[in-house]
Amino acid sequence: MPVESPKHMHTTNSSFVSSTTLPSPFQPTFVMGIKAKIKQLVPSCLPTMGKGDVDATILWDWFVKCENFLRHKNTVPANMVKTVAYRMTGIHMICWLAANGPLLSEMDWDSYKDHLHALFLPSNWEYTMWMAILRMKQDSKPFSNFILDIMRRNNLLAGTNSFMNDDFIQNTIEAGMDVELTTECHHKNTNSITTFKAWMDETK
Repeated sequence: MPVESPKHMHTTNSSFVSSTTLPSPFQPTFVMGIKAKIKQLVPSCLPTMGKGDVDATILWDWFVKCENFLRHKNTVPANMVKTVAYRMTGIHMICWLAANGPLLSEMDWDSYKDHLHALFLPSNWEYTMWMAILRMKQDSKPFSNFILDIMRRNNLLAGTNSFMNDDFIQNTIEAGMDVELTTECHHKNTNSITTFKAWMDETK
């Protein structure tokens, strides 16, 4: 099933996307040799991010935990960013927040997410992640684990133009399956199945 390649440029109307928009005299240092850890006892408690390097996986986990908390507390949009922003407690982030605090209160949630993406991740992170997904192979992994690996990485692209829809994900999985499973799917004529979920259920 033919699908179009996503555009690898995340567009937004936010004025906070560029890391040069806000004054950053205390720009965080991100190569510390340890990964930042996120702690949250239960969804009704505010999450906390400690010191360390932040990659796409950690940032995605931070947003998910924050959004679950904000949803649980019925936080109004105007208060979302200031409710969670200061829970990033690494010393470099504390300095950065101190310098940029007044402008944080003007950000909406999407602007906050865009700015952290620009601040922590390489400019080509979407394309790099997208290409990594396309190159994934099942090899000796169980098929269920292979699917989970692809879906997990694709979730990191949620909200960007590089996020893969069901058709694209199915094509990617089919391209990475081992030869034996590919042959079995051919004999079952799984290409005639019209929905992604039904295709996965039959392929497993």
